[in-house]
Amino acid sequence: MSAEVFVSYSSQDHSQVRKIIDRLRDAGISVWMDEGGIDAATLWSEAIVEAINECKVLIMMVSRHSTDSANVVKEVMLASESSKIILPVYLEPADIPTRLKYQLTGIQHSEAYNLTPDELFDELARGLAKNGVMVPGYDVNSTPVSNSNSHRKKRGNKQSWHIPTMIAMTVTAFILGLFFSGLFKSNSKSETSVTNDSASKKRLKLDIPGDENIPAGADNPFPWGGGRSITISPSGRYLGYYTITNNIKNLNILDLNNFSDEKKLISSSLELIGIMFSPDNKWIAFFDKEKIKKVLIETGEVTIIGETRVPNYGYWADDGYIYYVHSLGRKLSRIKDIGSSPELLHEGPHQEGATLGKPYVVSGGKGVILAFPGKGINRNYAPIKYLDLNTKEIKELGVSGIWPYYHQSGYLLFARNGNIWACPFDLDNLSVGANPVPIVNGISMNAIWESANYSVSESGSIVYLEGRDESQGIPAWVDLEGNVTPTGMPEQLYGISEISPDGKKIAIQIATEKDDIWIYDTENWQGSRLTNEGSNGWPLWSKDGSGVVYVSRPLENEEWSLYSKKLNSIGSPEQIWEPAKGLIPGSWHPSNDLMALNLESDIWFIDFNNTKPSGEIFAGGDYLEWVGLFSPDGNWLSYSADKQGIYHIYIQSLKEKGVTYQISGDNKGEVLWAPNGNSLYYFESGGNLLTAEFDSKNSSNPIGEEKKLFYLKYIDNPGNSYDVHPNGKKFLFVVPKKPYKKIRDIRLILNLKNELKNLF
Repeated sequence: MSAEVFVSYSSQDHSQVRKIIDRLRDAGISVWMDEGGIDAATLWSEAIVEAINECKVLIMMVSRHSTDSANVVKEVMLASESSKIILPVYLEPADIPTRLKYQLTGIQHSEAYNLTPDELFDELARGLAKNGVMVPGYDVNSTPVSNSNSHRKKRGNKQSWHIPTMIAMTVTAFILGLFFSGLFKSNSKSETSVTNDSASKKRLKLDIPGDENIPAGADNPFPWGGGRSITISPSGRYLGYYTITNNIKNLNILDLNNFSDEKKLISSSLELIGIMFSPDNKWIAFFDKEKIKKVLIETGEVTIIGETRVPNYGYWADDGYIYYVHSLGRKLSRIKDIGSSPELLHEGPHQEGATLGKPYVVSGGKGVILAFPGKGINRNYAPIKYLDLNTKEIKELGVSGIWPYYHQSGYLLFARNGNIWACPFDLDNLSVGANPVPIVNGISMNAIWESANYSVSESGSIVYLEGRDESQGIPAWVDLEGNVTPTGMPEQLYGISEISPDGKKIAIQIATEKDDIWIYDTENWQGSRLTNEGSNGWPLWSKDGSGVVYVSRPLENEEWSLYSKKLNSIGSPEQIWEPAKGLIPGSWHPSNDLMALNLESDIWFIDFNNTKPSGEIFAGGDYLEWVGLFSPDGNWLSYSADKQGIYHIYIQSLKEKGVTYQISGDNKGEVLWAPNGNSLYYFESGGNLLTAEFDSKNSSNPIGEEKKLFYLKYIDNPGNSYDVHPNGKKFLFVVPKKPYKKIRDIRLILNLKNELKNLF
């Protein structure tokens, strides 16, 4: 079926346009756009002409770039000649050139630069519906798009909560400026019980004292831990949340019935992970390094339940088990809440972007709802599936996102693109009853690390942190003093990147609905896509810089193959290593054709000097090894491993068997060699880039004393999130375009089911 909406735009505006289009598509609107970018096209193809002829409405994305685009002008003229409705969307203030004034003068338009995403969507949806486009939730008699701004919502209204218009109209919103016992500024108790089932709909704001920080947004010292800070008990009575004071992480409990009993249950210098209430609301379970622990809310008594490897997320189910994802997100296991040996339920591939998400366990332990390996590292598009624990069969539910919850009133909730979404869901038939719609806009989440700071109670309450998707960023150069210089590339979700041997190009993974490798020139920052088929990632330059090695897989397959492709070449890439699970290239040996790569959880050496490449395991065992990098002289290999239940950096000699050195300190990783081999770079949790001299002639310990180079808030990826330039004077990072907002309060929505009934 042909698309009802055609989008005309400049490729230079791709990132901004894509966000708008994704929002329209998520709402069920049929949209056609040139995914490669109009300005990159060498021919104005028949496909474009056909799409315009068959559409009902053409949306022109107006900017200084699009008004200068010959192809955009052609499209608008063809649409006008074909009597198509044209809806201009101004991405920025722009003058209309003479050649387009006839088509655009006097036409109603939207000013994206002057609207919130919700306001823009509402304007477009109403305008499209008015002009015959099928828009779920919008009647054809809806008010059309207007040039006037008088209908827009007032900014800064604390009762709006950034909620979609259709929800905000049905909600009586208010804010309780209550503070208690050091948490609230007043000792007065709230007269509202959060556990009552009143028909009124309430939204609350709970402020955090100034000496404590919620580990999210600007205050998150753990780039990979952006969705583990808050939860609400099944009854809706208790709020559990983490705060940080002077580098000490605190697990807190708050009684929401009277706002008068806030406790610090746990304080630790370690990175505590996860908050899971017991079904009876009496305990909280959490992860402490390799141990699973629980604490009794009433007394603060701590009990060890069991041990695990590199835990991520969990759920305490009503069948007497704690279900959790671990081992870098590869495995789903469960353990009895009174203590036992873990039981493995599902194991996926050890691969970037293929990690399992936070589990939600259906009552009685019948099955698990969770985000499974997606199309790439952008977990916004990870398919949400159901794992039947009796048959072990897996069924895709037809929606994509992360952090799913099922509410017993018959709704499936999940996070995507910085919002909480909901849709009717038949648990018996595992079927979605209507297209998902956003119910809360602007939550703190991270699509790369499958994390979202919100939680849903069985009683019908939502607790969440305001914020945005922290996986989006811009590539930038960072010098040895920490000074940041943006490259000019657009803001979007980037994966692993690597600088070419001559420093003139970068290969970088760009994640949309699937991942591809792009090549950018470091002089003018013009880019071109290297890959097209399947999902592609983890680029590694050939030693001469003439091409790139990368992993690729069909979208429906979990097995990755290793491919090589020359720059500017015509034809298909060459497969150089057989399909396998958990295949990730690491580095080339400087003096031969040996490659260090990950195969499952082990580091292998593959010799490509032979007609048929062969390999053997180098570092393996019962623990996980990660990212093997040869030293510039080829005599050492650096890698990370969880030999002690938490990741450390190891430097192993390739000349002397068994000679291995460890960089001291927990939570250190992402090691890189300086181009001259005389020093090492690596990160510690919190964003501090450290360096240590490396003296290969020192037989006692070649690793010198470490020192801090700078602190940097960067976008973290699985593996090494940065690269060092061959000149040794700067690094390539992906950093936030705008500083993260400090999160100073917790948001609470009561009587969720009443709001959902009004939506569907």
